[in-house]
Amino acid sequence: MARTPAKKSAARKAPAKKAARKSTARKAPARRPAASTAAASSSAPPAGSTDLAGGLRSLLGSVETEVRAVTALSEKIDTLVSQLNAVRDEQAKRLITLDALRGAVDDTNLGTFLDKAIRPRRARVEEVMPKRLTQG
Repeated sequence: MARTPAKKSAARKAPAKKAARKSTARKAPARRPAASTAAASSSAPPAGSTDLAGGLRSLLGSVETEVRAVTALSEKIDTLVSQLNAVRDEQAKRLITLDALRGAVDDTNLGTFLDKAIRPRRARVEEVMPKRLTQG
Protein backbone atom coordinates (compact mmCIF):
# COMPACT_ATOMS: atom_id res chain seq x y z
CA MET A 1 0.00 0.00 0.00
CA ALA A 2 2.89 2.28 0.43
CA ARG A 3 3.49 2.05 -3.27
CA THR A 4 0.13 3.42 -4.18
CA PRO A 5 0.77 6.92 -2.89
CA ALA A 6 4.16 6.95 -4.61
CA LYS A 7 2.57 6.06 -7.94
CA LYS A 8 0.00 8.78 -7.53
CA SER A 9 2.66 11.36 -6.87
CA ALA A 10 4.66 10.17 -9.87
CA ALA A 11 1.57 10.41 -12.05
CA ARG A 12 0.97 13.90 -10.87
CA LYS A 13 4.53 15.01 -11.66
CA ALA A 14 4.47 13.85 -15.25
CA PRO A 15 1.55 16.02 -16.37
CA ALA A 16 3.12 18.97 -14.64
CA LYS A 17 6.23 18.64 -16.83
CA LYS A 18 4.10 18.49 -19.98
CA ALA A 19 2.24 21.59 -18.89
CA ALA A 20 5.56 23.37 -18.44
CA ARG A 21 6.60 22.38 -21.97
CA LYS A 22 3.31 23.66 -23.39
CA SER A 23 3.73 27.05 -21.70
CA THR A 24 7.24 27.51 -23.14
CA ALA A 25 6.04 26.49 -26.57
CA ARG A 26 3.31 29.14 -26.39
CA LYS A 27 5.73 31.88 -25.39
CA ALA A 28 7.92 31.53 -28.49
CA PRO A 29 5.19 32.50 -31.01
CA ALA A 30 4.17 35.37 -28.74
CA ARG A 31 7.70 36.79 -29.01
CA ARG A 32 7.77 36.71 -32.80
CA PRO A 33 4.96 39.26 -33.31
CA ALA A 34 6.60 41.55 -30.79
CA ALA A 35 9.87 41.39 -32.74
CA SER A 36 8.10 42.07 -36.05
CA THR A 37 6.23 44.96 -34.45
CA ALA A 38 9.50 46.43 -33.20
CA ALA A 39 11.03 46.14 -36.67
CA ALA A 40 7.99 47.85 -38.22
CA SER A 41 7.99 50.63 -35.62
CA SER A 42 11.69 51.39 -36.13
CA SER A 43 11.12 52.14 -39.82
CA ALA A 44 7.99 54.26 -39.25
CA PRO A 45 7.98 57.44 -37.11
CA PRO A 46 6.11 57.35 -33.82
CA ALA A 47 2.45 58.26 -34.05
CA GLY A 48 2.74 61.63 -32.28
CA SER A 49 5.87 62.83 -34.07
CA THR A 50 4.11 63.75 -37.32
CA ASP A 51 1.58 65.80 -35.35
CA LEU A 52 4.40 67.50 -33.46
CA ALA A 53 6.33 68.29 -36.64
CA GLY A 54 3.19 69.67 -38.30
CA GLY A 55 2.43 71.75 -35.25
CA LEU A 56 5.95 73.16 -35.20
CA ARG A 57 5.76 74.01 -38.91
CA SER A 58 2.46 75.76 -38.34
CA LEU A 59 3.88 77.67 -35.38
CA LEU A 60 6.95 78.75 -37.35
CA GLY A 61 4.74 79.85 -40.24
CA SER A 62 2.62 82.01 -37.97
CA VAL A 63 5.72 83.48 -36.31
CA GLU A 64 7.13 84.34 -39.75
CA THR A 65 3.84 86.03 -40.68
CA GLU A 66 3.92 88.09 -37.48
CA VAL A 67 7.56 89.08 -38.05
CA ARG A 68 6.72 90.27 -41.56
CA ALA A 69 3.78 92.30 -40.24
CA VAL A 70 5.92 93.90 -37.52
CA THR A 71 8.64 94.67 -40.07
CA ALA A 72 6.12 96.37 -42.37
CA LEU A 73 4.73 98.39 -39.45
CA SER A 74 8.23 99.39 -38.37
CA GLU A 75 9.01 100.65 -41.87
CA LYS A 76 5.76 102.63 -41.91
CA ILE A 77 6.55 104.11 -38.48
CA ASP A 78 10.03 105.10 -39.68
CA THR A 79 8.53 106.86 -42.70
CA LEU A 80 5.97 108.72 -40.58
CA VAL A 81 8.58 109.75 -38.00
CA SER A 82 10.80 111.12 -40.79
CA GLN A 83 7.87 113.14 -42.14
CA LEU A 84 7.02 114.40 -38.65
CA ASN A 85 10.61 115.47 -38.02
CA ALA A 86 10.67 117.38 -41.32
CA VAL A 87 7.43 119.20 -40.38
CA ARG A 88 8.80 120.01 -36.91
CA ASP A 89 11.98 121.45 -38.41
CA GLU A 90 9.92 123.65 -40.73
CA GLN A 91 7.73 124.76 -37.83
CA ALA A 92 10.79 125.62 -35.71
CA LYS A 93 12.20 127.77 -38.54
CA ARG A 94 8.88 129.60 -38.89
CA LEU A 95 8.64 130.22 -35.15
CA ILE A 96 12.19 131.62 -35.06
CA THR A 97 11.29 133.97 -37.92
CA LEU A 98 8.05 135.06 -36.22
CA ASP A 99 9.89 135.65 -32.95
CA ALA A 100 12.47 137.84 -34.70
CA LEU A 101 9.65 139.73 -36.40
CA ARG A 102 7.87 140.22 -33.06
CA GLY A 103 10.99 141.72 -31.55
CA ALA A 104 11.19 144.22 -34.42
CA VAL A 105 7.53 145.40 -34.21
CA ASP A 106 6.53 148.45 -32.17
CA ASP A 107 2.82 148.51 -33.14
CA THR A 108 0.49 147.16 -30.43
CA ASN A 109 -2.05 145.59 -32.77
CA LEU A 110 0.60 143.91 -34.91
CA GLY A 111 2.40 142.78 -31.75
CA THR A 112 -0.79 141.17 -30.41
CA PHE A 113 -1.33 139.41 -33.72
CA LEU A 114 2.22 138.04 -33.71
CA ASP A 115 1.88 136.93 -30.08
CA LYS A 116 -1.17 134.88 -31.04
CA ALA A 117 0.62 133.45 -34.09
CA ILE A 118 3.70 132.48 -32.12
CA ARG A 119 1.76 130.88 -29.24
CA PRO A 120 1.48 127.11 -29.85
CA ARG A 121 -2.01 125.87 -30.62
CA ARG A 122 -3.74 123.14 -28.72
CA ALA A 123 -3.55 119.75 -30.30
CA ARG A 124 -6.58 118.94 -32.44
CA VAL A 125 -6.23 115.24 -31.75
CA GLU A 126 -5.33 113.99 -28.32
CA GLU A 127 -2.04 112.15 -28.31
CA VAL A 128 -2.22 108.70 -26.74
CA MET A 129 0.84 107.76 -24.73
CA PRO A 130 0.95 104.23 -23.30
CA LYS A 131 1.69 104.05 -19.57
CA ARG A 132 4.81 101.99 -20.19
CA LEU A 133 6.34 104.94 -22.07
CA THR A 134 5.50 107.54 -19.44
CA GLN A 135 6.74 105.49 -16.48
CA GLY A 136 10.41 105.85 -15.57
